[in-house]
Amino acid sequence: MGYIEETGAAQHMRDARIAAIYEGTNGIQAIDLVQRKLPLSGGDAVRREFASMRATVEQLRVNNTAAFGAMAVRLTEALDALEHATQFIIDALKNAPDDALAGATPYLRLFGLARGGTALADTALAAHRLAADGDSDPAHADRINTARFFAENIVTAAGGLEMTVVAGAASIHAAKFAVAI
Repeated sequence: MGYIEETGAAQHMRDARIAAIYEGTNGIQAIDLVQRKLPLSGGDAVRREFASMRATVEQLRVNNTAAFGAMAVRLTEALDALEHATQFIIDALKNAPDDALAGATPYLRLFGLARGGTALADTALAAHRLAADGDSDPAHADRINTARFFAENIVTAAGGLEMTVVAGAASIHAAKFAVAI
């Protein structure tokens, strides 16, 4: 028996055990982002990343094609949420480090949404340029549609994640005591 057996129950056990490992890894990455990466070079590294993302959104606005839908608007909202949450985390690291750590995992997700959305937007912009230059590859429309879908359906979670980062610490601290009882 071991890793393979006939009923399938062992797979459920393995899946349940690996989920905790995945979540722990995400938590470690979130803590690393908050405690080590954000303060890197006095915050210059993250500011450069934000500038790069803002430049992509500005290119979306300049192109202003209907195929992009509300990508620029949704990504702007996500970047605003990310920058607000980032400022909260930076301030909390100085004054209330436990609050910064309480928001680390949703902050990592928020950063991933904003960066993922702008990376897909870069791909959509490139596909749009190629199509405008006469490249007839049908995959260009798919790349644009994928980026638009992500921006209009997935990135919209950014505002909720921002709220969790900025205002969720108190409930986490309270729950910690409730569970300890």
